[in-house]
Amino acid sequence: MTNALAWIRKSKGDDSDIGLEEQRRLVDQLADQLADDTDTLDLGVQTGFSSMTRDGDDLLDHRQDVTNVVSRVRAGEYDYLVAFDDRRICRDGYFEVIRHACVEGDCQLAYVAEVAEDDLTHDIKRRVERDTKEEEIQKARDAIEARKKKGYDHGRPKFGMEYDADGHYQVPGERFDDVLEVLGLREEGLSFPKIEAETGISKSTVQNIVDRREWYEARAPMEVDS
Repeated sequence: MTNALAWIRKSKGDDSDIGLEEQRRLVDQLADQLADDTDTLDLGVQTGFSSMTRDGDDLLDHRQDVTNVVSRVRAGEYDYLVAFDDRRICRDGYFEVIRHACVEGDCQLAYVAEVAEDDLTHDIKRRVERDTKEEEIQKARDAIEARKKKGYDHGRPKFGMEYDADGHYQVPGERFDDVLEVLGLREEGLSFPKIEAETGISKSTVQNIVDRREWYEARAPMEVDS
């Protein structure tokens, strides 16, 4: 099983900004196409600077969620770190800390947008490995575009969903009742950790279900309506 980390961040605006929502959608699509399972680090609106170049609060390397996930990357828990581009990950030298963690953990950086890289920073073996994975990433991008042009769903089925008989659209699957339970508990005001304890569904999956409520409703309106 392959694992991806979707890294979301925007420097300006607010959390409801259309650009941020579009970034979430596109990064999620590429992550789903590349890996079997996806965790999300959603920083929302955050400067992107670290204590290497700034003073103050809420810097990248001061955030426990950031340092924890970088440690997990370094430990080899992820095959891909997916972001819109490198600047959405970090805007100063702390990016090299993150990139080094990727090298140590054999985690490939994958971007929605095209990003130029300096080949001289990698040895030949690393370049061959990177080029092979970049071919996989490009194929994934091409597959997404082909399905989008036809109006089909794409990527690994979301939790509780499965593809229809033609393989074109995601429809409620065997665990869709769990989706309804998560959404119902959230409506009652339960926190993500409490929903995890109640259902046995991981907190990250619970958050993904809640964040995708409108997506679920668009595909199964009668079942999800509360």
